[in-house]
Amino acid sequence: MPTPCDSTGPPSCPHWDWQTDVGRRAIALAVLAGLSSGAVAGPAQDYVLHCMGCHGPKAEGVPGKVPPLAVSLLQFMRSPAGRSYVLRVPGASNSMLTDAQLAGVLNWIATRFGSTQDNSPAALPPAFTAQEVASHRRMPMAAVQATRRDVIRELAANGSAPSEDY
Repeated sequence: MPTPCDSTGPPSCPHWDWQTDVGRRAIALAVLAGLSSGAVAGPAQDYVLHCMGCHGPKAEGVPGKVPPLAVSLLQFMRSPAGRSYVLRVPGASNSMLTDAQLAGVLNWIATRFGSTQDNSPAALPPAFTAQEVASHRRMPMAAVQATRRDVIRELAANGSAPSEDY
C-alpha cells in the first residue's frame, strides 16, 4: 500500500528520517564492501562452513559413517603415510577450500581437538603447509578404507593409532 511520500520520496517527504536512511545505507555499503573485497574466513569459520556438517561441532564424527577428527588427526599427522591419507580422503581432496585454507583448517583441528594431553607446540607434529596439501590432495585414493587400515597398522606398530572402525 503506497504511503503519502511514495511520489515525492526523501528528503521532501515529512516522514523521511535521514538518520535511519543514512544508517541503512552505511550498513548496505559495509556488506557490499565485505562481499567484494574477497574477505576470507579463518580456519574456525572454514571448519564450521565446510566440515562441521559431517564431522560435528567437536570433530567427533558419526559412529559407523563419518570418522572422527578429534584426537585421531594428530595421530595421523605423526607419519608421512598418515599425513598423505588425511590429505587424500574425499572430504579433503574434493573440498572447495584452497590448499592454504585446508592446511589452516587441519592445523586448527589438530590444536583445538587434538588431544586431552600435551598440546604444546613442541609436542605437536609439524603443521600442514599449503605446499604439502597441494602435493597430496589431487592424487586419487582408490581404496579409502583399505588405506586407512594400512596406515593405522603402521601407526600402531610405532605407537598410538586411531581405531580402525569409526
